Amino acid sequence: MKIGLRSHNGAEDRLLYAQQIGADGASIWGWAVPEYLERQYLTSDDMRMLRRRFEKYDLALTGVGIGGQVVKNQLLGLPDREADIANVARTIRSIGEAYQDQPENAPVLIIDQRITYWAEGRPGYTNLPVGRGGTVLLDFDAEAHASEMDKPAGDVPYDEAWSRIAYFYEHLVPVAEEAKVRLATHPDDPPLPHYRGVDQVLTGFDGLKKVVDSFPSPYNGLLFCIGTMQEAGEDVPELIRHFGAQNKIFYVHFRNVQGTVPRYREVFASEGDGDMIANFKALKEVGFTGFVVPDHHPGITGDTDWTHMSRAWHVGYLKGLIQALG
Repeated sequence: MKIGLRSHNGAEDRLLYAQQIGADGASIWGWAVPEYLERQYLTSDDMRMLRRRFEKYDLALTGVGIGGQVVKNQLLGLPDREADIANVARTIRSIGEAYQDQPENAPVLIIDQRITYWAEGRPGYTNLPVGRGGTVLLDFDAEAHASEMDKPAGDVPYDEAWSRIAYFYEHLVPVAEEAKVRLATHPDDPPLPHYRGVDQVLTGFDGLKKVVDSFPSPYNGLLFCIGTMQEAGEDVPELIRHFGAQNKIFYVHFRNVQGTVPRYREVFASEGDGDMIANFKALKEVGFTGFVVPDHHPGITGDTDWTHMSRAWHVGYLKGLIQALG
């Protein structure tokens, strides 16, 4: 297993930091290239530039996130969704072209098909200084914040939500196969069955199995988020064994939490309810050799906006865990 970071913007100072603390790679958002926000796709030249930048620091470019605005029409089921799909297809092809010589090292395309992904805000979440020594932790309480639960996409029943999601994969899995780029789908977070007016699909085992089984391809799989599945109350090691045995875990997000929906709190990896040793034993058991990425980080006094200190803590924790398991 290898350790990655979420660099977000691909800035060289962050890549240098990732290299110095022992990460093996890092991911970006599409907007790491400023022109992406206007044209809403990455070119092959963009991807070659990013690849060179990462390789300068002996890092792999592990994943590319497309963002919610790029697929807003698709998520809303609007006529302009064809343009959204075309833009994502361009990005997929650009990744493939930039890694033609080493397709096995191409970054995954990070997919989030939460219907309200494009909308501002995430009702239910609050940063609270309730961790050890006043560490700031991200707290989710659906009931306490029920009055804040807006419906930016209106009321979307389950079958309609699935229809919109299926449209994405119907059109883009063939593109991914041709380009040899893996699509890694993140579960809905928070994994509530109903959130912001939407009957969510990808909240646990059944939803993830649905998206994997409905579009069978070696290029369609999961960004398996340990924290989200723990929030959902799932048996995380068993999910790892199920999807890992099918080689459907392309990428792993790593965090620990206390509690499950509708109330949970994100904490340091050593403090939560999740059994990280059992999780990583399961990953090793299924032969996972890809990237594990700490995704959210408690706020430490004196830390930066990018949480340098907290990221370093989690990289150290991961290194120790991986080395101990051999």
